[in-house]
Amino acid sequence: MLESPLTWVSSVSMLLIGMAAALCTAATLPDKVEPEPVVADIAFAEGPIFDQAGNLYFVNYVSLGTIGRRTPDGTVSVWVHTGGQANGLKVDGEGNVIVADYGGKRISRIHPLTRAIEVLTDECDGQPYRGPNDVCLDLAGNIYFTEDNPIGAVYRIAMEKGEVKGVSRLADGLAFPNGLAVSPDQKRLYVAESDTNRLLCWDLGADGTLSNKRIVIEFPTPTLDGIMFDEDGRLWIARWTSKTVDVVDVEKGELLKSYPAGGDEVTNLCWWGTDLYVTVAGQRSIHRLPVGVRGAEIMPVSVPR
Repeated sequence: MLESPLTWVSSVSMLLIGMAAALCTAATLPDKVEPEPVVADIAFAEGPIFDQAGNLYFVNYVSLGTIGRRTPDGTVSVWVHTGGQANGLKVDGEGNVIVADYGGKRISRIHPLTRAIEVLTDECDGQPYRGPNDVCLDLAGNIYFTEDNPIGAVYRIAMEKGEVKGVSRLADGLAFPNGLAVSPDQKRLYVAESDTNRLLCWDLGADGTLSNKRIVIEFPTPTLDGIMFDEDGRLWIARWTSKTVDVVDVEKGELLKSYPAGGDEVTNLCWWGTDLYVTVAGQRSIHRLPVGVRGAEIMPVSVPR
């Protein structure tokens, strides 16, 4: 028997609705995760980030002031000496490592092949930085960073075809601003305010301006450090002395999961595939957590100069 056109249309509609629902379903968070150490001998573990080739960069390998690199075959070495003491790292669309250099009081860019260090900014409005803490990028390549010590601010470096077009202070008077992340839809900026145990959020304008500051969640225990989104818009937070990585629904301001990181002084995190890599300063190490969830896209598209 042939189906009527109405029945056929209804069947197709139900199929499309089912496919859309499947595509919109968030990856399930695991009930339990077992941390696995993958890098040791880090003087103060912070700032993990992968490039597109699978190289893992992190700060203070063996001694303070270095940047270490773990290649895909597991080889670990000192990649560069910064001349300061780096804290936060990210990778831009051309493979450069962007560095929040707390000791050098600057934001730098390191070429992936020559390892040449270029200072992008060391002051704003004539005022030198007291100590950049962490850094993130939006998908257009603009750079955002926090400055603490201990009352701090959030800054934006406007970038165009790999060149600095200006630096602006977006927010100040913050109680130890630390990790930060642009939302996957590029419409909000989130900042971990460590001294208050709060996650803050602003609406992010197309020109980089911030508005509508609000508190997403305030934890009852110290404290928040590095943060990063997964591909389903959940925010993962390194919880310093709580010894955990916590997962937050930023729309509802709710804690979804809390995973032991394998040690104390949990500073930061990043993804490779469906594994989360966490810097645990108390153990002087980086731990891999097989969470079965992918990170949000954070690497800008390369723009020819």
